Amino acid sequence: MPEPIIAESLVALLGGFAGCFTAPSFAVFRHMMSGWLLSIGRHTVTSVIVAAGVVDVRHHTTFQRFFRCGRWQPDELGVVLVRMVLAKLVPPFAPVLVALDDTLARHTGKRISSAGMHRDPLLSTAAKVSYHFGHVWVVLAVVIRMPWGKSFALPVLARLYRSKKTCKRMGVPHRKKTELAVELIDKLANTIPKRRILVVADNAFANRNVIAELPAKVDLIGRGVMDARIYTKPPPRKKGQRGRTRVMGKKLPSPKERASDAGASWEVVDVEISGRLAQVEVQVFDALWHKSGRGRFLRFVLVRGWPGHKKDDVLISTDTTLSANDIINLYCLRWPIEETFHWCKSKLGLEQPQNRTEHAVGRTAPMALWAYSLVVLWYATIGQHTAAAKFPALPWYQSKKTPAFSDMLATLRRVSWAARLRPTDPISDREGLPHSIQKPIDAVLDAVGYG
Repeated sequence: MPEPIIAESLVALLGGFAGCFTAPSFAVFRHMMSGWLLSIGRHTVTSVIVAAGVVDVRHHTTFQRFFRCGRWQPDELGVVLVRMVLAKLVPPFAPVLVALDDTLARHTGKRISSAGMHRDPLLSTAAKVSYHFGHVWVVLAVVIRMPWGKSFALPVLARLYRSKKTCKRMGVPHRKKTELAVELIDKLANTIPKRRILVVADNAFANRNVIAELPAKVDLIGRGVMDARIYTKPPPRKKGQRGRTRVMGKKLPSPKERASDAGASWEVVDVEISGRLAQVEVQVFDALWHKSGRGRFLRFVLVRGWPGHKKDDVLISTDTTLSANDIINLYCLRWPIEETFHWCKSKLGLEQPQNRTEHAVGRTAPMALWAYSLVVLWYATIGQHTAAAKFPALPWYQSKKTPAFSDMLATLRRVSWAARLRPTDPISDREGLPHSIQKPIDAVLDAVGYG
């Protein structure tokens, strides 16, 4: 196969994944990732083949078999990607911050494997729950902070969640989202056993199924519930005491009761929320929340005055040494994973593959997640130093100073197309264009026309 038409510096990054494939499959992977990043239309397998410029190189079924029955394993790519990100973007002795969440990839079509009806969080309200057909992905992403201050969540590991009805139809056991989340956390902990890991998640994952199964050196920061029944530590067992050993001590006021106490003492702290400094009032206390933490003591941070929130809220942490400021700041770093899902759907086609087999479904959509991580990794290490790293010259972008993911992807595409269009043949045709540049320009026109 010819070399991929993506930037050479990104091709060098892709070389780190060679050990995950056989030699023929690795050649296909490089072209598929190249096409995935250059495609400006729908990210179906056939569209990606066209964007990669390999329509006449191999039969299209070669690339479809890569997903349908290839021998490579997605987790192996995730492990390699984790090590790449940590080696290049995270200090060696710093804790590894990861965001955990799930997202709905909407689909249409009767024969799409593993798809089912799921709650749509964007359309649902407190009064009415909306559902949509598609796939739900549980994703673990490494959170990194760029030199210019913005944080990004880079997806590394993912699991496909199937509803009970879908599992019954397929004849496979049903697994909860929390079970899949624990599996992802275990995988990450085994990949970097010597590193401390901090997991930030919303209240869907801050529960007993996850907290009670956390590996060593892994802590979780999440959102609690205001009516949690909390207790002191159980008293030590007395000599000669009969009966079962107590697992809880005295009952304590719930976070809701503490918030409604007019005589309660609140502390004012400065925190960073969504990149902006704000002041909030907090109460900090440690307690045993047996329903979620079993016998694990948790730190609670009751928050009042959260920007954009009319009601009081409570955060929990399994690390009781963290301050209220640390817990709030770290929890706010969960938000970048929501931005990741937005860009993966709008720019990288997370919802667009129309696979009909189980193996293909489990491998195609994660390509969009890995593509996002590779673009950010490439831009942070190489792309931002290139001449192509610039913002659009538009009136409403005059004060823009920090790049969004769309700017990073545009930079990669500029570098790639500039190298492809660079003339190397001095002989020109009737229109004055070198022969070496005529074919790439046709590809650009096709991309613009059909994209």
